[in-house]
Amino acid sequence: MNKSCIPLKQIITTDVVSIDPHDTLRDALDVMVENHVSALPVIDARQHCVGMISVTDLLGMTKDLSDELNALSESGGLDHAVLVQKLEHADLLTELVQDLMSTEVISVTTDSTLEHAARQMLRNHVHRLVVLDDQRRVIGVVSTMDLLAAFAEETHTSPNS
Repeated sequence: MNKSCIPLKQIITTDVVSIDPHDTLRDALDVMVENHVSALPVIDARQHCVGMISVTDLLGMTKDLSDELNALSESGGLDHAVLVQKLEHADLLTELVQDLMSTEVISVTTDSTLEHAARQMLRNHVHRLVVLDDQRRVIGVVSTMDLLAAFAEETHTSPNS
């Protein structure tokens, strides 16, 4: 079977780690580090996804802090402790998630296919999509790695591979 037609519900991560819009950026960074994720859906009191906050958003805040931090962030060699120290020094981690989050939520449904999700990621230049139900509640997340794993397994199990 061609996996590009398979519904996302078969591959999505349903154990979603999220953050409240009224939490601080420090809270968001801590949750990301503790859970080994690079982005968090921002969920309001009604359990609706109102945005996304990512490490890229946090790194964007550091552009004016120092040339050293810019060089570290661009090379991928950024140490969590260095980022926290620089952000704390600039008093940036006390800002609220809602002040920095992306409010445009790129989402799909569980009935969307792998191909549709891949096209959404490409079209919107994102590495993850929030999977929402019909009330805009988060029921999962699908990442580029999830899609790659699904397609790689298809190739591995294909009789022509």
